[in-house]
Amino acid sequence: MREKILSVATTLFETRGIHASGVDMIIAESGIAKSTLYKYFPSKNELIIEYLKEKSNRFYAWINEKLADNKSHSKEVLYLLCDLYEQWITTPEFNGLPFHIGSVEFPDPTHPVHHYSVELSNELQQYLSKLAEMAGIKDAQTLGQQLTIIFEGGALIERLSPGSGAAKRARNAAITLIKASI
Repeated sequence: MREKILSVATTLFETRGIHASGVDMIIAESGIAKSTLYKYFPSKNELIIEYLKEKSNRFYAWINEKLADNKSHSKEVLYLLCDLYEQWITTPEFNGLPFHIGSVEFPDPTHPVHHYSVELSNELQQYLSKLAEMAGIKDAQTLGQQLTIIFEGGALIERLSPGSGAAKRARNAAITLIKASI
């Protein structure tokens, strides 16, 4: 039941927006009682955070599966990551990075959803820094931060203007930066 609620909420959040998808709408679309929703998600904020977490987890599962095919921890993994990034944000299903969605819909930095969005952005930076470290980059932390800025910016522009080429330009900028870091 939990998965069904989350699936319905995901569809509504991604097609109508988080604020426009009220609890009553989620309940009606799920065909459940209000008490059932609150049994699994004690508040709408918790449901939203779980949605963002699932969206993020799907990305990392996909990227890790693709990177696992490349057994080396060489710089080639970083180049492959750039290709995968471009592929991911240019798919028709891409509707934004989870932390962009959360922070835009909840701009108050004290709000739990905004706070969680910041955590997700930091998680991406740590992930990219770790890949850079495994590839032998001397200043892996800085490269991770720089790649995060490029990837987040490219994703946002590609979301605002699909097919604009922002993803490809961000990919190329990231590759240039990686080469300069070697």
